Amino acid sequence: MAPATRWHPGFSQVTVQEGRVVTATDLHGQGRAFWRFAGAQALEVAAGLVCDTRAISVFMVARVPLHPASYNRYFSLGAQGQGSQVNTLGGALESRVISRSASFAQSFGKVASSAPSGAEWLVTGAQKQVIGAVCGAAGTRLSLNERSAAVAAAYEVTGVSGAEIGRYAWSPGAGGSWGVFDLYDMVVYDRTLTEAEAQAVSEALMQAHDIVPITSQLVLEGDSITQGTGDVTNALSCAAVLTEPGTNHVPPGWRVCNLGTSGNKIADLVTKRDAVNGWAAQVLPGQNVMAFEVGRNDVAAGVSPAALYSGVVAYLNTASTGVLQRGWTVRAMANIASSPALMPQIEAQRVTRGAVPQRYGRAGRRSFCRAGQHGVHRSDCARWRAALCDA
Repeated sequence: MAPATRWHPGFSQVTVQEGRVVTATDLHGQGRAFWRFAGAQALEVAAGLVCDTRAISVFMVARVPLHPASYNRYFSLGAQGQGSQVNTLGGALESRVISRSASFAQSFGKVASSAPSGAEWLVTGAQKQVIGAVCGAAGTRLSLNERSAAVAAAYEVTGVSGAEIGRYAWSPGAGGSWGVFDLYDMVVYDRTLTEAEAQAVSEALMQAHDIVPITSQLVLEGDSITQGTGDVTNALSCAAVLTEPGTNHVPPGWRVCNLGTSGNKIADLVTKRDAVNGWAAQVLPGQNVMAFEVGRNDVAAGVSPAALYSGVVAYLNTASTGVLQRGWTVRAMANIASSPALMPQIEAQRVTRGAVPQRYGRAGRRSFCRAGQHGVHRSDCARWRAALCDA
């Protein structure tokens, strides 16, 4: 099957202006280089590509180190620079968080969480993965690696020329709010692939990029220390470090999602746990591990260590809604450093944690991993792997 076009950072010949890619040649090749989209980068596709919203198939190999709060734009039809942008109700390939849900694959506004079954497989993560969308008159099939799910057909728009990678051409918004992902490979067909053809493309990309099926997952929860702030960019955040290609910090077959958000308190973690289509409901058949670090913002707001600990216990262990009751194993990560003014409260919090028996998960294990002021130290990845992923 010959795609309509294909780009690859390892082989496409590019021209650069002021540090940004201006043009990239089409190709059919393989490699391990990538283009990094960090919220303010976008590529324009030439007008020679003409597609309909109900006759297009898009696949990409990418990592999503830290999903934006709402949309993550990967590929859209039309181009601002060509004046061909048109309202397609969203990009041809993107992912989306809705009211603190998990980050599901989406195409032209049709999100995987609306599928009657299989949505738990279509959550993006920091590991390398194949994300795809096949759009036709009868419906849309979203995929992640070898798994797929059917959703409704896209809003019909025909004859759209050009495209953009990294933002939604019709309504891109300000730079800084565009796509956040590392792109290794992208393949576009100007037709609706059959289910068998789409499966073959996904499996071929998996094989070419050494991607194995996902069976287990690690969710990282917490505040800015988990998220990574300041000089810790998305590409250097804990999930990105743990899943860095060529390393073995996390075993193959694991999805790793960083949900840490600056300013989060234990109440925010509860809200995300209980969100409609939230991360806690996306249980996989292998291991499901949630590692959390929280407390600095609660302590700064005047919450006592004892009250914070009670909140953490309720978050983890509450009938029907607790993280443990939903089938997850839990690892606790300790905040080892903060501003001098907060260190007495953090020390008191540690004492409270240590004084009360903690049984997180079926094995009743308790693990504390070293976290830096605003992110994970690379030298500690072996500890993270041992504490977070070992059963």
